[in-house]
Amino acid sequence: MNIYDFDNTIYDGDSSVDFFKYCAGKNKKCLLIIPKFVIFLGLYLIKIIEKEKLKSCFLSVIKYFDDIDSVIEDFWLMNKNKIKKFYINQKENTDIIISASPEFLLKPITDQLNVNLIATKVDKKTGKLLGLNCYGKEKVSRLYRDFNINKCEKFYSDSLSDLPLSKIAENSYIVKEDNIIKWDEYKLSVSKKIKKMFFDRDFITFLFIGLINVFNGIWIAYLYSIYIKDSIVSYLFGFFTSLFVSYILNSLLNIKEKLGLIKFTKFVISNIPNLIIQMTSVVVFIKILDVNKLLSYFVSAIIAVPITFLLIKIHVFNNK
Repeated sequence: MNIYDFDNTIYDGDSSVDFFKYCAGKNKKCLLIIPKFVIFLGLYLIKIIEKEKLKSCFLSVIKYFDDIDSVIEDFWLMNKNKIKKFYINQKENTDIIISASPEFLLKPITDQLNVNLIATKVDKKTGKLLGLNCYGKEKVSRLYRDFNINKCEKFYSDSLSDLPLSKIAENSYIVKEDNIIKWDEYKLSVSKKIKKMFFDRDFITFLFIGLINVFNGIWIAYLYSIYIKDSIVSYLFGFFTSLFVSYILNSLLNIKEKLGLIKFTKFVISNIPNLIIQMTSVVVFIKILDVNKLLSYFVSAIIAVPITFLLIKIHVFNNK
């Protein structure tokens, strides 16, 4: 028995995105969800809401159709040819397709392929998710819950996020376009590693918190500078005052771990390079280049963000 991911694995593209485009082409009212989706996307990226709410918002496009089943049927008439040839040539009736895409969207095509399906359960009338998003570890849970299976012969996916499923397979493969690579032989390029590190939710949330911290540090330092004549000393006071707020926000919003004295100590230590970079920048901008005090504070705080992110993520929260 073999298991396959769907989008970008056996299907050439993202079926949910393609479906939205198709729906928008049939009914322009679908575009009305875009402003709300953009807001929800922002809230998702800074970890205020989870993917289930974001996805429900995206799939609410189906509310603009009285007969969504006929729309889905027409969609697959146009997109069935996007099922990759490698899968058509090797598929077996015992195959299980496991996907984060909505079950109501994939069921018609998997029925045509005569294979089994596990996907995210969604209300066909509202687009609201009826449970957890079928992603990552949840795929393994659903496999056991729905089929009482905890191992398989082969597993295929386009994404390393499916690592939990790869661990229960005798042989696992990464699918990139028409190339099939053994899981253990697949390596991310340096550019993809950098992209993965700095364009994920952790960094975006950290950046959001960092902007709050920069604002706090600047105005607090500026307030200190009213009473403390030395600009360097006032900046130092502002830095440490805002550091405490930054730790609380990162713990509760970003990493979602309980506050602790030991972690706070590590957090402060991890910010020493941040302090050195910022203080050096402030000295150079104010003392040497004679740049405006407020502008110097701002630029100095921004420079240190990427380095601080890596140190805090690895050293404080043990997330390598």
